[in-house]
Amino acid sequence: MAVTVKICGVRDEGTARFCFTHGADFVGLVFASSRREITLTRARQLVQEIPGRYVAVVNSPDEERLLEIIQNVRPYGIQHHGAPRCDWLELSHRQGVVAIATTLNPQADIVLLDGPVPGQGQERDWQRPPWPKPLWLAGGLSPSNVRDVVRTLKPDGVDVSSGVENQGNKDRGLIAAFIEEAKSWNE
Repeated sequence: MAVTVKICGVRDEGTARFCFTHGADFVGLVFASSRREITLTRARQLVQEIPGRYVAVVNSPDEERLLEIIQNVRPYGIQHHGAPRCDWLELSHRQGVVAIATTLNPQADIVLLDGPVPGQGQERDWQRPPWPKPLWLAGGLSPSNVRDVVRTLKPDGVDVSSGVENQGNKDRGLIAAFIEEAKSWNE
């Protein structure tokens, strides 16, 4: 089965459309303090205009904020970073949203292992822990290394943001190359 690809930190319709039409399985919308942060209003407009599977990336939201994001954006999944301020796993499941943890949490539907400082594009120690549920990898991935990571570790998914940017902006050539390289190796 082919690896799934998530392009994270997308903030505009043109980039979201490009990602989906070029084979991305997911687009990540960042609702945490970051240069890639998107407003709730902007995210709602984007998902209404460009259909696809979106992942809302959050950092320690309280229950009210998490519900606000889920109800306005209707994401495929919630990717939670930071210390929980509410039972985000139960809340996500109750709302019919996939829970994506950034630690090996057995209650999560998917675990995403990121670099030492999540969202900073820092390469991680490329090892795959034994894990029975879907496992996604992130952290320092780029078109130049994703094929080897997929071939050797066989993750269920890969996630990239800064690895497909040029001078802080999403680069469509890098996005297309990343998707092609990630999906080029099948078992």
